Amino acid sequence: MNKGKILLFFILYGFFSSTVKAQNLDYLCDSIMHAVQEESEVMLKNLGPSYRDLKALFDTNDVDMMNYQIGLRQKELEYRNRKDMKSLRKFAKREKIKLAKLEKTEYIYQIDSNEEGYRYSYAKAKCVNGSRPYILHFVLIELNDEWFYGEGLRIEKVEVVTEEVQDYDKIDRELERKQKEREKARLKAEEDKKKAEELARKQKEKEEKERLKAEEKAKKLKEKEERERIKAEEVKKREEAKEQKRKERAEAKRIREEEKEKTRLKREEEKKQKEEEKKRKEEEKKKAEEKKKDEEKKD
Repeated sequence: MNKGKILLFFILYGFFSSTVKAQNLDYLCDSIMHAVQEESEVMLKNLGPSYRDLKALFDTNDVDMMNYQIGLRQKELEYRNRKDMKSLRKFAKREKIKLAKLEKTEYIYQIDSNEEGYRYSYAKAKCVNGSRPYILHFVLIELNDEWFYGEGLRIEKVEVVTEEVQDYDKIDRELERKQKEREKARLKAEEDKKKAEELARKQKEKEEKERLKAEEKAKKLKEKEERERIKAEEVKKREEAKEQKRKERAEAKRIREEEKEKTRLKREEEKKQKEEEKKRKEEEKKKAEEKKKDEEKKD
């Protein structure tokens, strides 16, 4: 395990031993500018601190832990360098900046120290690309009395404010144009107001007509319903009168039938009585004749 870690140490040391050691800030910034112009992540990475320089950041007796921490820190710086360069290329492509033709005009440094006493600098490189000005931002760090590239590479477009010469004729024309536009807007507002009022009036008249029409329709509907109700009542009365007449005729018929039946029964009764009377008389006559015959016989 220890042999492997020692081997890793020598590999990292050999890899970063070729790191460019900037002797001064201007030289380092020139190197960073060159890496940006070449769009080279490798060149930018070589401007960072080496194993020996990063070793100053770790105060430990555990060599294995120190090697691990230094390797981790180097990997972190490499990742940030790739990310920064990728973002820079993307911004340059979007803004149509030719990085190869980016020219430095001035460097500005703001050097501060952290709590551990290590110094760092927020550096700005004023540049031009053709006639357009830009500012290249990045952070530098100092280790073992030498400066190195840290992180935060980005480019910013500078908005140029040009001082215009007052053209009073143009100003007067602009004022006159604005006055005309305001007058035109005022007239249009008045016209729009009149149109809106006329539209509101017409809408009100339309609503009033619709209201009257609805009332007239409701009135006619009510009158129609009243006529239909009266008609229905009359039909009902006629039906009731018709039914009453039918009942009266039926009752009269029933009475006639009863009278007729009574008459028939009376006639039959009278006929029966007559027949019985006739029969009785015949029997009496017969008896009288028989009696007469008996008397004759006796004589």
